[in-house]
Amino acid sequence: MVMRWLYGLCLLGLLASSTLVHADAASRLVERYVQALQQRDDTALAALLAEDTRIKVTLLMGQEPPMVISLTRAEYLQQQRALWNFASDHAVTVGDRSVSEKGEGASVTFEQKERYKLLQGTLNRNSQMTLRTWSRDGKSIITEIQARIRQW
Repeated sequence: MVMRWLYGLCLLGLLASSTLVHADAASRLVERYVQALQQRDDTALAALLAEDTRIKVTLLMGQEPPMVISLTRAEYLQQQRALWNFASDHAVTVGDRSVSEKGEGASVTFEQKERYKLLQGTLNRNSQMTLRTWSRDGKSIITEIQARIRQW
C-alpha cells in the first residue's frame, strides 16, 4: 500500500513538472513571437511557426457579420510582410497571458494591440489571440493561431 502511494506521488510529481515545462516553453515562445512582431523580423517569425501551422482569423467589423478567414503559414507570413512594408509607426503590445496545458504542448491566450499608420490614416487593432504550441523534436513551435480581430 505504501509503495502504491509513493509511486502515485512520484507520478504526480513527474506530471506536474512536465506541465510546468510545457507551460514555461509556451510562455517563452510567445515572448519570441511578440519580439519578432515588434522587430518586424519575418525570419524569426517564420522560425516559430510549424510548416503546417493553421491560422484562423475572425474579423469583427461593426454591425456586419464576422468574416472568418483561414490562412496557410505562407499566406500569414506574406500578410505580415505586406503590413510591415506598407505601414509606418507600427507598434505591438501584448496583455497578460493565460497558459493551459494541452498534452505535449500548451495553449496561450492573450490580448494583442496594434497601432500603425497606413496610407493617410492611423489604424488600431485589438486581437484576442490563442496560440497553440507543440513540442516537436525537442523544440517548442506554434502549430495553430486563432485571432478575433476588431479594427478601427
